[in-house]
Amino acid sequence: MDRLDAMRVFCAVVEAGGFSRAAERLGMSTSSVTAQVAGLESHFRVKLLNRTTRSMSLTGEGRACYEQALRLLADVAELESSMHDAADTPSGTLRVDMPGLISRLYVAPALPRFLAQYPEVSLRATASDRMVDMVEEGVDVLIRIGEVADARLVARPLLQTRWVCCSSPAFLRELGAPADPSALADYPCLGFLSPQSRRLRVWQFAGAESFTPRARATFDHVDSLIEMCKAGAGIGQFMSLSVADALRSGELVPLLEPWQADGPVVHALYQQRQQRAAKVTAFVDFAAELFAA
Repeated sequence: MDRLDAMRVFCAVVEAGGFSRAAERLGMSTSSVTAQVAGLESHFRVKLLNRTTRSMSLTGEGRACYEQALRLLADVAELESSMHDAADTPSGTLRVDMPGLISRLYVAPALPRFLAQYPEVSLRATASDRMVDMVEEGVDVLIRIGEVADARLVARPLLQTRWVCCSSPAFLRELGAPADPSALADYPCLGFLSPQSRRLRVWQFAGAESFTPRARATFDHVDSLIEMCKAGAGIGQFMSLSVADALRSGELVPLLEPWQADGPVVHALYQQRQQRAAKVTAFVDFAAELFAA
C-alpha cells in the first residue's frame, strides 16, 4: 500500500462525506476506496471512521489523521510544484473552471493553441457558474466574472467589461434610437430576471441615473434574451462579453454609447501556494493575452 495515496483517498472520503461519492470524484471503484482506508486503519492500528449503513463520522484519531494528512499532502504538493518550477516547464494535469459564456465564446476556441504550446500539460476544463471549493475539488485556476469574495485567492484581472445597450437594425429602422437614457421609458425594453433573486437587473449608465426597465419581456437566460433582441423584440442592456460577436456581425447595433458604464471585471483566480506553479502561470498568462487581444 502506498501510504501517501491512501491518505489522499482517506481525505477525499472525509471531504466527500462517503465512500461512493469519493470514488466517483477520484475515478476509482468504491471497493478500492474502501480497501485503501481499511489499509490505512490497519497500518496505524486505529479506527479512523465510524461507519453505519446510513452515516459516517470521524473518530478522534480519524480527525487528527485527517488534519495532519492535509498538511502533509499540501507540503508534498508544494514540493512537487517547486520541482516543476525549477525545471520551468509547464507540465502535469491542469484543472480549470470557467463560466460557460467565457468558455464557449473566448477560451475554448483558443485552447488548441495553448495545448500545442505546452505539450506536457494535460487539461481538464469544466464550465460552470457555481461556487467552487478549489482545494476540495482540485481546481488550479478559476475564471470568474465580478467581485472576488475569497481573500485567500490571488486574483489577476483579465478584462474590464462594459454595459452595452443595443437593439436590432430592424428595430431601429422602425422606432429609431433613444437620444439619452431618460428616453428609454418610451421604448419597449427587454429585462433580465435574476435566477437567484427573481428581480429585474437595473440598467447602469455613466453620467446618468440608473434605469429599471418597464420590460415588455423578461427572461432569466441571457443567451435567450439576446436572441430576442436580435429578432427585434426591443432594446436590451447586456455585458459587453455577451454581445461582442453580435455587434461585430451587425446583428445588434450599440445605443447610447456616450453613457456606457463599466461592468464587472473578469478575473483569473488561483491559490497563493500555486502562484509560482509553471502550469498555472502559463495558463493565466495565456488567458490575459487572449482577453487583451
